[in-house]
Formats: sequence, C-alpha cells, structure tokens
Amino acid sequence: MESASRLPKKLAIAGAIILGLSIAVLVSFADDLEATTDPSLNSVLALEGGESGQINLSKDSSYLLFRLTNGAHNCTITEEATQTDVTIGEPGWFESDRPGEGGELYYVVGSFIPDENGLHSIENSALEGETLWVVDIFDVESNIVWITYASCCGIFCGSGLIPLAFILWRNGRKNVGKADLVMQTADGMLVPIAPADGGMQQRVPTTDEIWRSVHGNEVLNLSISEPLEEQVPAPFADRPDRNGEHSRVIDEIESVEETVPETTGDEVVESQKGWKSWDEG
Repeated sequence: MESASRLPKKLAIAGAIILGLSIAVLVSFADDLEATTDPSLNSVLALEGGESGQINLSKDSSYLLFRLTNGAHNCTITEEATQTDVTIGEPGWFESDRPGEGGELYYVVGSFIPDENGLHSIENSALEGETLWVVDIFDVESNIVWITYASCCGIFCGSGLIPLAFILWRNGRKNVGKADLVMQTADGMLVPIAPADGGMQQRVPTTDEIWRSVHGNEVLNLSISEPLEEQVPAPFADRPDRNGEHSRVIDEIESVEETVPETTGDEVVESQKGWKSWDEG
C-alpha cells in the first residue's frame, strides 16, 4: 500500500527528468542535425535543370530525390551496364521533407533503390534553375540521427508519464475520500485504515493494528461487538412475558393456601393476651 501511494510521485519525477533531458539534448544537437540532414551539404550528386551526370550507386542503399519545389521529380535514372531504367517511387512515411541551414525547406519528391551495383546515369529534365539533389540516406552521421530519434522518443515518453502520474494521483485521492478513517504517511499521502466494507468505524485502532494494516496489508476490523446481557426472570407470575410457567406457579400458590391450618377462637384470644402482657411490661 505504501509503495502504491508513492507510485504517482515516482512517475511524475521520472517523466519530468526524461522530458527535461530529451529537450536539452535535442536543442544542443539542433544545429548539427540541420547540417547533417541538409541535402545541399550531404548529397551524392547535385544537378541543375537540364543537366545529367553519372555516379556509382549501391543496391544495398536507398536514395532520395530533393527539390526546393513540391512537384514531380522530373528525373530519369538509367543503369549503364544494362541500359535499363530504375523505377522511382513515392517517398515513404518516414522519408519527410528536410530543413536547410539557410532556412530553406527541401521537399522529397521521390525515392529509389538500384537493382544492381555500378555506374548509373541521372538526368534532371526540369527547367533551368530547378536543382535536383540525390541523397544517400545511409551516408549521414548516424550518431547524431540516432541521438535525435532518442530525444524525440524521450519527449513523447516523458510527456506521457506526467499525465499518467496525475491520473493515478487523482484516483488515489478519490479512493481515500471514501474512507472514514485515514492516516498520513511520510510522503504526504493519505492511507485509508477504515473497514474494508466501507462501514463507519466504531473505535480508534491501536498502534499495532495500524502497523499491520499499512505494512502487512491486514484489513482492520474496527467494529465493537456488544456483550450479551443475561435475561432476568420476571418477578411476577402473571406477567405476560413469562412463557409456559404461569399456570404452574398459580397451581403452586393454590396448593400452599390449601395446606394452611385453621385457627380457633381460643387460640386468637390467648395470642392477644400474650402480646398485651408483653407490651405492658
């Protein structure tokens, strides 16, 4: 229970640390990342409009075509050994546009993978002034790219841990509010120590009971059992709360009256004389 109460605080601290470090790393490597991903600085071939050129390409790599305008690639790639054209496809989800150091935005207009290794001819059939850049996506400083990807993942992770910690903290507060008796731990969390059935407590628990509840997950039983009082028999025989004994008691009284001996008149006179003589001295 104690570890569960500290979980939101730990998640919030971890999320804040991950988020802060990721942002700091991303900001510190921002300039290096732009220089690494700028097509004008990292291209294997740059062709002006109407120009053509030759370059050795590898089938184990993947290439992207960039322009300063978002339009058709207007490019033809031919393998010199077989004189076959290489298919140029649409860029994938992760092959996004790239910013340049001068503030320009380079649009990715196509991607391709050569069928064979060797010399290839590339022709830029666009108008004059429309430069085409061919970029090998594996010919970059991988350390900077991976650090950037890790920083982005850290930002997403840290941003998710902080709301999660807040949700768990709110749920813990709601659960504590239902308890009739709570105690405050060293980290400020309120731990319920009321009965598990939600009933109102009838007595204050002892220190040993609180310790066993917090550290041993023992459910407290704060109810008080009332002692049973012994029932006193009714004092009169004719009381309505006497069950089954009324007739028996009446019979006993009548039998006692029948056995009383009758007193004669002479005995009464002698008794009166006796107490008068005693009274007169």
